[in-house]
Amino acid sequence: MSSLAASLRWAGDAGQRWPARIGAGADMDSPLVVLIGRSHLRGVNALHRALLAHQAQATPVGSAVVGVLTVADSARPLPVPVAQRREEMEGLAVDLGASTWRLGWLEQWRALEPYEMAAWDPAAGVSPMDEGDPTRTPPQPVRLLAEQILTAARIAGTRITERAQHGAEPASP
Repeated sequence: MSSLAASLRWAGDAGQRWPARIGAGADMDSPLVVLIGRSHLRGVNALHRALLAHQAQATPVGSAVVGVLTVADSARPLPVPVAQRREEMEGLAVDLGASTWRLGWLEQWRALEPYEMAAWDPAAGVSPMDEGDPTRTPPQPVRLLAEQILTAARIAGTRITERAQHGAEPASP
């Protein structure tokens, strides 16, 4: 489990796969997908390939890419070719109607195992105040990211529901 998946446990971790059984049941997968990759060339290229597959409808029917997140692989600036490739990938994401996010380097996570990381559950309501201890509260950038992902997911979920309702309405005579 990655550090981010540990801190955002409520979101789930698909383990590098698309949703397989999309539906509303407890044993079903959510259609809402956030693609996540490191900000190195391999990670950015993997995100780009996943977006191209989705664009070509080579992903499970009903899956919806809510957003794409790049997570810093270093505290240093990106090399120019990687930054350019990330811009291209993010442009494709936006063209497909997805949000884009970037999570910077979190030095405090380097000394923790994923099971030690604090997780914020949106069902708890208000985002906790940052105590500076990543074992008690997720770092502020992670909490802000979680709130942005939740907002984007709610909007995407509403759109999916509206489409399903309009598609399910009987045709008028």
